[in-house]
Order: sequence, then C-alpha cells, then structure tokens
Amino acid sequence: MTAKKSKGTLVLLHGLGGSGEDWAAAAKLLAKDFTVRALDLPGSARGPRPGTGYEIGPLARWVLGKIGQKPVLLAGHSLGGRVAGEMAALAPERVRALALVSPLGSAPYGLIDRLKWKAMSRRALLESVPESSLKNAAGYGFAVHGPGRAGFVARTLATRTGPAGKDTAHAAEKYVDGVLAARPLAERLKGTSMPLLLVTGARDPLAPAEELRAILGARPDAALLEMPGIGHYALLEDPPRLARALRDFFAAA
Repeated sequence: MTAKKSKGTLVLLHGLGGSGEDWAAAAKLLAKDFTVRALDLPGSARGPRPGTGYEIGPLARWVLGKIGQKPVLLAGHSLGGRVAGEMAALAPERVRALALVSPLGSAPYGLIDRLKWKAMSRRALLESVPESSLKNAAGYGFAVHGPGRAGFVARTLATRTGPAGKDTAHAAEKYVDGVLAARPLAERLKGTSMPLLLVTGARDPLAPAEELRAILGARPDAALLEMPGIGHYALLEDPPRLARALRDFFAAA
C-alpha cells in the first residue's frame, strides 16, 4: 500500500502477556486502509527490556518516543489500552483518534479486584503451576475457543517455558502492579477531545462494559461498542469484526 492511499498511520498496542503478533489478523485487514504499526511493548516476549520501569507513565512515554512527532491513530488492547489512554492524556496533540479495546484500569479497582489481579499475575505462582494449569490461565478471558485462543495460549506457553520466561513473568507481574497504581482512565481522559471509541466483549470478565462506562462519565461524546459473544480478546476471537469497527471509526476521524 502506498502512502498516498493511506488514511494515516495506525499504531496498535497489545495486551498483558501478549505481543504485536496478537494484532496480526486484524492488522492485515486494516493495512488495506492505513499504514499499520503493531509495536512490541517493553517486557513482552518480543519487546526490549524495560529501561524506565513498569509504571504506566514511563511506558506511555516510551511508545511516544517510538512513533514520531506526527499525530497518529492509536488503538490499544488490555494493558495496551491503558497505555494508549495515558499517551492521549500526556500528549493529546499526538493522537488524532483513540480506540481502547478492553482496556485495563478504566475505573478504580476495588479490594476484591485488586486481590484477583495480584493472584493472577504473581510470577512465583505462575512458575510453580503445572503446564495444564498454565494453559488454563493463559486462556482465561476468551469466550471463543478458536484458532486465536489456541495461538495465544501456545505463544504464552512457549514464552513462559523458554529462555526469557523468568523475565516475561516478572514483567507481567510488575505491569499489573503498574496498572493498579495508576489513576483510572476515566480520570486521565477527562479534558481530552480526540475522537474516542471504547470496545469490549459482552462476555469480557477482565474489562466488562460497566467498567468502560466510567470513561463515558468523563467523555460523554465517546462511542461504546459491546461485541456479543466475545470475551477479552476481540482482536483474536473475531479479528474481522473488530477490524471493521476500527476501520469505520478511524476512517471517519
């Protein structure tokens, strides 16, 4: 695709425990209309080692340093959604339009949710469980048991049992701590004005629609799309449907 045909540069950020590869199927479809860049975040299986810690602010600044000075279209999933929202808060002039797909940290986490996230992310626990339990943990949040889930689980197992396993498990734990310590997206996005799309699965246990609606309190102009039959991983459970929604949103931005 030539630059003349592109409607702009679209930067894609992946979720916790994933990589830029999670966006592959959707990115292929989106590349028909946009110049697509799916980044590998620091601490991920294919990303660099974090040089500035695991807090959300430094991670957002790292991404801003990688995408150039021209405004971009920005979409983030899960952890990547929280980072994308922080980028929009820190440098709104650099984000033409923003799509948050099942973002973490939309609303404040209560005690029970904090304990749940802590339990799911502790590396000591993940390193000690049998492979069957690790498979189940990696697949948590999926409502569709298809090739997207199978590929994600396989990549997660390969990462956790490979030479970088300890580093990626450590990164996952610290990034969860970073999300829990950060101010909610509903607070951070207040006062921003770029076009905003919120997407979640109707069966998402990790970023349900009721949490994303907290953002609507700060940005009542935002659109909320709840995808029936989908869990936390729309980009892997139904890439064509998500790609269509993102294409329509960004094309109109």
